Amino acid sequence: MKSIMVADASRPFIEPTGDAKAGSLQYRRPPSAWEQFQKEEGIPVYKGVGMYDSRELPREDWERVGGRGTYIQLFGTNNQTGMFVVEVPARGALTPQKHLYEERYIVLEGSGTTEVWKEGSTKRTAFEWRPWSLFSIPLNAWFRIANGTSSPALLLGANTAPLAINTYQSRGFIFDNPFSFDERYDASEDYWKPRNQIEAHPVTGRALLKTNLFPNVASCPLPLDNHRAAGYRRVEPKMAGNTLLRGFIAEYPSGRYSKAHAHAGGAVLVCLKGKGYSFTWPREQGGLTPWRAGKTDLVKMQEYRAGGMVSAAPGPANWFHQHFAISKEPFRVFNFTGVSGQSNRGNEGGELVRKATLIDTTEGGSTIPYHLEDPFVRGYYRSRLEEEGAELTMPPALYAHPRA
Repeated sequence: MKSIMVADASRPFIEPTGDAKAGSLQYRRPPSAWEQFQKEEGIPVYKGVGMYDSRELPREDWERVGGRGTYIQLFGTNNQTGMFVVEVPARGALTPQKHLYEERYIVLEGSGTTEVWKEGSTKRTAFEWRPWSLFSIPLNAWFRIANGTSSPALLLGANTAPLAINTYQSRGFIFDNPFSFDERYDASEDYWKPRNQIEAHPVTGRALLKTNLFPNVASCPLPLDNHRAAGYRRVEPKMAGNTLLRGFIAEYPSGRYSKAHAHAGGAVLVCLKGKGYSFTWPREQGGLTPWRAGKTDLVKMQEYRAGGMVSAAPGPANWFHQHFAISKEPFRVFNFTGVSGQSNRGNEGGELVRKATLIDTTEGGSTIPYHLEDPFVRGYYRSRLEEEGAELTMPPALYAHPRA
């Protein structure tokens, strides 16, 4: 089995003379272990801000997995989270596998079953999936994805492989480790039973749902949240004991859009239902109103339908981003790669953490209130709604200055 250690081309050290300094202040960054691993996989790697529909990406034979696939490495996610599309052959199955990183899947096309079992155990649990099912594989458990139809099935995956591979740089440790995480997978009969009991997040108080399987994530009920827009619905899934792959599922009513907000790169929004687009631009260079300031060259735009996606902040530094629903039906997205919840950085537990992305810039946060957004935003949005035969449903009061 190939090594994923980054090659160390040793060369003799030359000690400087006089006041000269050792080494170089400018150099080309060597490929990481994750980047080298992707090359060794032998499938395409798509790079960009996003895509209209991931089902349209080219796929090639994927020897390790047993199907056909392509990696998706959107700007702002490299060496942090991995994504891919995998094709399961008709009436066939992928190669049984396990790995020491978290992974979850959205079914784009087809229906079938997944079997899961522990190392050294003959007891297997299984569940069925169909288009827009969402499931997460327990850490380091064996699993086998099988297609039950006469046409290829297509699944979209996200994982924390870059973090594991860059940290351990050992295929044997990541793919052949016998350790069983019993706290995450107990092989019980009801492990894959869908749950629908909404709880309050123990830290933020926002909606949380603990379930290992969503039969249809595109149509499941979502509780009202109202943070990103009036009528905005949202839930954070907690699946298979994951500690890194969290994110959220959210929905905008037709004719509404979010306030622009800024944060560092990493979050990828996958469209589950409807149709929309996103604007994103660097906060420091573009400011609050890049169109009015004549900096439209800094703004990136991505359109997408169900199966498409966008890197919300292709940074890696802070980027503003804003999401727009343009279909007649509600617009649903999934922060497929994001880590959601409180920050663990700080001196010790108990510090007060302000959620800057939900607080307006006028109050020290990183969200642009509607009354301060660039005039181009609303005008362009109106034109796109007209093209789709949809109507603007934003309450006029949202654009009023607070003092008014």
